[in-house]
Amino acid sequence: MLVGLTEDGYSAAMSGATSVQKGYDFKHRGKRYQVKANRPSGKPGSVVTWVPKATNYEWDYLIWLLYDREYVIQEAWLWEVDAYRAAFHEVGRLSPKHHRGGQQLR
Repeated sequence: MLVGLTEDGYSAAMSGATSVQKGYDFKHRGKRYQVKANRPSGKPGSVVTWVPKATNYEWDYLIWLLYDREYVIQEAWLWEVDAYRAAFHEVGRLSPKHHRGGQQLR
């Protein structure tokens, strides 16, 4: 997978967890990961122009995914929490261009 966590590993890591956890979506090798994703609407010519900002910093890494209309990953970017906070805390509206400044995973 994108960060080296297999499906079986993810399944084992999430055993006993709830679908909603405060601050992060999953843990891998002791690090907390928050995942944000966008896809264009089904309208012809639609593109993603706005990316919701993380609402807290209770994670170690943020992964931003850009899907196509069929939910196939087109792009994946990784941000460390301190770099994300420094880059975006004061920014009012984020776009895909902002997130492309992270480490490209795909």
